[in-house]
Amino acid sequence: MSTSLDAYLKRHAINDADFAPLIGRDRSMVSKLRRNRVRPSLDLAHAIEKATNGEVLIQSWLESPIGGETPAEAAAA
Repeated sequence: MSTSLDAYLKRHAINDADFAPLIGRDRSMVSKLRRNRVRPSLDLAHAIEKATNGEVLIQSWLESPIGGETPAEAAAA
């Protein structure tokens, strides 16, 4: 399993404002991403993977539930 964005940023002592320009977004978007409040577009997920040197993989966003449900649980409902 890949590293979450939150874990990556904490481990490397990178704050939201410093990471934001690396992915072409603002600090508030990074905050939402790291708290799992929003799921990135494919392009943004790719930018995150590139900015983290592959530690936060694109597929990690598919594995993490938004609002407490996995994609499989949401589909079954």
